Parts: sequence; structure tokens; C-alpha cells
Amino acid sequence: MKKYFIQTFWCAMNAADSEKINMLLLQSWFMKSNEWKEADLVILNTCSVRQKWEDRVFWLATEIKKFKKKKNTNFPILWITWCMVRKTWMNEKYLQDWNQRERARKIQLLNDEKWIFNNDDKLFPRIPDLDFTLRIEEIKYLQLILSHILWEKIWSDDKFDDYLKTKQLRDNPSQASVIIQTWCDNYCSFCIVPYTRWKETSRKKEEIIKECREAVQAWAKEVTLLGQNVNSYWKQFVDKKLWNEEKSRWNRWNWLPNNTVISSEVERSVEETNNEIWKNDVLCKKQIPPLRSEWQCQTNKFKSPFRELLEEVNNIPWIDRIRFTSSNPHDMTEDILNAHFELEHMCNYLHFALQSWNNEMLKKMNRRHTYEDFKKQVDFLRWKDPLFSISTDIIVWYSGETDEMFEDTLKAFEECNFDFAYIARYSVRPGTIASKIYPDDVPDSVKAERWHILNNALNKSVSIRNKMMLWREENILIYWEKDEQFFGRTRNFKEVFFDKDEKLKIWDQVKIKITELDEWVLKWKIITSV
Repeated sequence: MKKYFIQTFWCAMNAADSEKINMLLLQSWFMKSNEWKEADLVILNTCSVRQKWEDRVFWLATEIKKFKKKKNTNFPILWITWCMVRKTWMNEKYLQDWNQRERARKIQLLNDEKWIFNNDDKLFPRIPDLDFTLRIEEIKYLQLILSHILWEKIWSDDKFDDYLKTKQLRDNPSQASVIIQTWCDNYCSFCIVPYTRWKETSRKKEEIIKECREAVQAWAKEVTLLGQNVNSYWKQFVDKKLWNEEKSRWNRWNWLPNNTVISSEVERSVEETNNEIWKNDVLCKKQIPPLRSEWQCQTNKFKSPFRELLEEVNNIPWIDRIRFTSSNPHDMTEDILNAHFELEHMCNYLHFALQSWNNEMLKKMNRRHTYEDFKKQVDFLRWKDPLFSISTDIIVWYSGETDEMFEDTLKAFEECNFDFAYIARYSVRPGTIASKIYPDDVPDSVKAERWHILNNALNKSVSIRNKMMLWREENILIYWEKDEQFFGRTRNFKEVFFDKDEKLKIWDQVKIKITELDEWVLKWKIITSV
């Protein structure tokens, strides 16, 4: 059997797509390898969000080229997919009809199978040894391309022709990442994703529920619903009176609209509760029950399509944990926030991107929320449950960001007390709006300095939040093992670890008591199996 090696860069969507590739190659009689030097086929599932991920791809491609030259071999075959790829093409040495090259420059998606014989993607001049590029949504051409390159028939199954319907061969059977939509329409000025993944498209709810149900029947205990912007799920199919394309939000969304009145008494209670819990080390060690008090507000009832989907996933027999990522603050609805508390299997964790505290900078980024919007949602979640975990994305030193703007972002770490944050130093992505109209006018040394300041603030925030978990009893799901230790997560996504126990295995659940902190992770002792 031929072997393949796959390297996945960055996001959860790419990880799910790699699981689809696993299934496709398995049914084509390939065997997975843990070492690229032993493989016949190397797949780089790439990310263009940050320059460093692209740099790693080019570095690995160079290493593969050196290896092939040293061994005087044509293997491994190199296939690059996802965000760095614009078109599905093959290296010119495989082309059958050279006259097709000129007309191929005018197309994006392939019309039919004869169009694979082109090499117009801009990666080929930079990586001469690249054998082919293939966009995941055109996965039905994979076996045809491999058959042509390897000069042998690579078997394929017609049921794998549809990218969204292709099943995933999961690395961890206890976790299922289910894609509910692809691509993005937000066009944040710094982001390359809309140009690499195109127009946002949602899957049918019936297909999603079927995949979730099958995953749970195959012993998955945790399901994560994936999309570039899950809370806008199904927007392209609903009545346009409900969805505002210009503002990219639900017209009847109801997160603190103008007619909402929050009493000063409630606001004061939130502030006092947060101060007492986050700053009192003694109280942090107690068992803190979630607060269920309601905000005093007037709202119009509205149920978004994503909330309806969450409810149906929640009703699947034997499911234990439900998460989702990623979501945007600007189109968050109250019913989605409340789903974390009203649906029994929803986990008390949410990742949504702030990017900057400063509203002027957010507008420049073409983000459609304000810091005030974001903070209200954080307050709401923490009011419902002080242990609710929140993570976010932050860009350091975007074009034109001043010291004062950066200080605003630093304040956000003090006010929101993030449980985690992905802090990125801004790098220009060719093809984005920012690359065309905004200069990258901040030196790398300054970006590095500011990154370390924010990272130190994050460490402080994580320490405060993790202290709240001390001496608590929690159910954890064991995710993986490394160096004779098991790693798992609580329902609020806190990472915990303990020495390997022969009586336990990956995907077991255990009840534990958290006993001490070790920087980013928690140490604990077992009470009993769940």
C-alpha cells in the first residue's frame, strides 16, 4: 500500500478537512504515515491568515526538495491544498495539452475533468517541485490527478465526490468536528479568507444532524460545529427581511437593542460579582455555583437558524458535549448566547474575535461591532456563569495603530479577563483590502514589543481565571496522551493533565478535583470514573 503524510496548519476548519482527506485516501487504499520521509504522498493543508504559516510551508517544501535530490527519487509527491491555493492545477511536466495553458488562466473552478491539466497557480513558480494543487471543494478530482501522476488506477467511490458530504476519518474518536458552513462574506480588511474560500455557503440542517448522529453512534462524546461565522448559518436561504446584507446581521437580532433597558442595579451587581470573584484568592478556592439571575431587559423573541440547529443537535441521544466555533460579535443573537445555559449539552465556553478595543481601529478593520457590543456580551455570559470561559483573537499593531489605540486594547484584557487569546502580529496578506489601501507602517521590533506586553497581560488574566477552578470538582474528557501523561478539558475548555493511568484510555470521562496550577494548565487528582 502507498503511504501518505498530512501536515495541517492552524485552524479547526483545516483540521476537519484533513480528516476528510484521511477518509478519501483510506478508501483509495493509501496508508497514513507519521513521517513524511517514509511517505509516497505529502499533503500540506495550508493557512494564509499569518505569514509565519506560509513560511513554514515553503520551508517544508524546500526540505522535501532536498530529500528527493539526495535520494535521487521523484517521491514523495507534493500536494498543497486550502488557503494558499487559488486554483487546482498540476505541475507542467504532467500536462497533456500545452495549448490549454492560455485558456486555463481565465477560469477559477474546473469545468470538468479535462481542466486538471493546467498549472496556473502562483505557487508553482515558487515551489518548482510542487506536483499539484487541489482545492478541497474540488476533491472529486483527487483520484483522477493521482492516477495520472502515478500511472496507475487509483480507485475512488462516487459517494465521496461532494466535499461537504465527504465523511471524516477522525484522529480522536471521542471528538467530532462537523462542518456546517464554508467560506466567509465579511471581508475584514486584513483577512485573506474570503478570497481563498469564497462565498459563504451553509449545509442543509438534515445533513448536519445526520453526520452528528452518526458520529455519536460511533462513540463521539463531544461535537464541535465548525464554520467561518456560525451564527450567520443559513442566512442565504432566509427571508431577506430577517437578514441585513449590508450590516451582516439579523434584522431581528436582539442583543441589547435600543429598546432594551438594563437597570443600574444589575450593572452594579455584575461589577461587584466580577470584582469579588476575580480578585479574592480565598473565594476563588470555593465551589462557585453558576449564577442564573436574569438581566432586567425588554426583548423581542427571535430564534435564529443557528439556535434551531443547536437545539436539534442537543436532542441527539447520548451526545454529551456541544461546542461551536467561530462566531462574530456583530451578528451574535441573544438566543445563541442563552443556548449555553438553556441547552443541557452546551458547554460553557465561547470563542469570538475582538481584534481591537479601539472603535476607530475596528472600523478601519471593517469589523462591524464596537468594543461596547463585545463587552456587553462578555458581561452577559459572565453574569449567567462566572466560570464561563471566553477566548478571542487580537491583532497587534494593525496599520496606523497609535500608542493610545494599543493602550485601549490593553485595557480590554483588564476588563474582559480572557481565558485565552490568540495574539497575532499584523502581517500584510496580498490581495486583501488592507494590502491595497493601508501601509504596513509599524516596524517589526515595535510589533514584537507590543505582542509581549499583551502576552504578559494575558498570562495575568489566565492566572486569575484559573484560580477560580482550584478545588473544584469537574468532569473531564480525556483528549490525548503525551510523555506518559493524559490531557483533557473541562466543559469550560480548561486544559488539565495527570499521570497516565492504565485503567483509563483516551475518550474516557473522569470526575476530578483540581488541586494546583501549572501556568496554562491545571493539575488534578481522580475522584471516580464517570
